[in-house]
Amino acid sequence: MAGIHLESLTKRFGAVTAVKDFTLEIADREFVTLLGPSGCGKTTLLRLIAGFTAPDAGTIRVGERFLSTPAGAVPPEQRGMGMVFQNYAVWPHKTVYANV
Repeated sequence: MAGIHLESLTKRFGAVTAVKDFTLEIADREFVTLLGPSGCGKTTLLRLIAGFTAPDAGTIRVGERFLSTPAGAVPPEQRGMGMVFQNYAVWPHKTVYANV
């Protein structure tokens, strides 16, 4: 694994700025927790890192590899990352096996 570097990330949804000029460096093997009230941009930030959402500005880098820049982004399936969602979106009437 390598460190994750977020530089001046910004993400807007219409007139709402969900993430504004956010910079963070997470070292290899460092444990980081995002805490904050509902609507402060935690999930948006994770979606940006995973590649499910494209930033409006800034860069995302893992080690020396740029995943998102103003020029383009690596698709989520090529990032080698995963994300567990808060809402699992499972069907309650199905078995675990059927949901998978």
